Amino acid sequence: MSKPSLSQTIAKSPIFWGGLATVGFYWLIEIGLLSHWLVQRYCASHPVEYVTVAMFFVGLAALVLKMVDVLAQRPRVSQTLLGPPSRTGRPAEECDVLLRRLDGLPRHQKGDYLFGRLREAIEHVRRLGSAEKLDDHSKYLADVDAARMHSGYALVRVIIWAIPMLGFLGTVTGLTLAIANLNFQAMEASSLKVVGGLAVAFDTTALALALTLLLMFAQFLTEGMEGRLLDEVDRRATAELEGRFEYVSSSPDGQLVAVRRMAEAVIEATEQLVRQQADLWQHSMDAAGKRWTGMADAAGEQLQGALAAALGETLQTGAEQLATAATTAVAQNQQHWDRTQRTHAEQVQALGSLQESMHRQAEVLGRAVDAAGTVAGLEETLNRNLTTLAGAQHFEQTVTSLAATIHLLNGRLTEVPNGTPAIQLESNESTPRAA
Repeated sequence: MSKPSLSQTIAKSPIFWGGLATVGFYWLIEIGLLSHWLVQRYCASHPVEYVTVAMFFVGLAALVLKMVDVLAQRPRVSQTLLGPPSRTGRPAEECDVLLRRLDGLPRHQKGDYLFGRLREAIEHVRRLGSAEKLDDHSKYLADVDAARMHSGYALVRVIIWAIPMLGFLGTVTGLTLAIANLNFQAMEASSLKVVGGLAVAFDTTALALALTLLLMFAQFLTEGMEGRLLDEVDRRATAELEGRFEYVSSSPDGQLVAVRRMAEAVIEATEQLVRQQADLWQHSMDAAGKRWTGMADAAGEQLQGALAAALGETLQTGAEQLATAATTAVAQNQQHWDRTQRTHAEQVQALGSLQESMHRQAEVLGRAVDAAGTVAGLEETLNRNLTTLAGAQHFEQTVTSLAATIHLLNGRLTEVPNGTPAIQLESNESTPRAA
């Protein structure tokens, strides 16, 4: 069981609650709620009375805490904590199961008499491996609980013994005051002080005896309730443990049974070890498979990364080469376009030259046509002249005129520019009319 915390210790401390009750009681007297003359006389007239009242409240707090604990345990005694027996015939296994079940109970229930009784009995059976001496151990546990109950009232018994002692102390103190204040020479003046001392003596004794009686009756009632609780715990523990464990006698037959059980335990332990070994192998294989899977995944990721890097480099190189080729092609196309432009310009220039040459040839042709018209006119004139000459019979003059005319015509034809084909005049094959 775990160690209780400080708050739990304070909550179960009768000194704390008794001191708190004492402070509250005298605070009520101070504010006037408890202003009866009996309370003032017997509880607040002398320091011994203050101490007596404080001790009474501490004892009363201890009894109240004990009664609250007993009343809280009574409903839980009727509960079944262990459940039905498993009937395995193996006390060790049964004890382990039962102990785990008990450990799973709420924390406030682990301080009950029934919980402690059952746990100690199960621990005893597990240690011995048999329920042979369980009855004797159960009686021992009952005696232990009775002693525990008796020790739980130690503080109350001390207070019940101490309160009358305080009353006697008050009596002695009062008598001492009375005797000290006795003056035979002034009996009337000292009689009041003597009576006051006797009042202290008897009042403290009366208060102590009254409070002691109250505590004794309260203790009697509380012990009776707790005793009945222990009886119920004895019956319930017997019902929970009876017939649950296999009984193995200490006789030779019992020893054989024990040996048989030990052999069964060894066989079962061996089977359990085999299962554990198989589970260990399976776990190792699973771990190895996971490790290989992880390595394969890591290798795949590395390969994928390498391929991605290589593909990236290849794509980058291809892109660079493509860019270089595109740049080269663009430069070549630009050069081709420049050459084409120059060729086109040259062709345009040549076309202009050809057009100019054709224009010149057209002019020459026009001149030739004009010259041809002139020649035709001259020929006609010549024919008329020949006709005239024939008629006049001046042939020699005609020939001379004709030579001069031909010479004049050749002079005009020589004025055509170079490169222009010369115009060939066909000779007129017609026979001159002149004879």
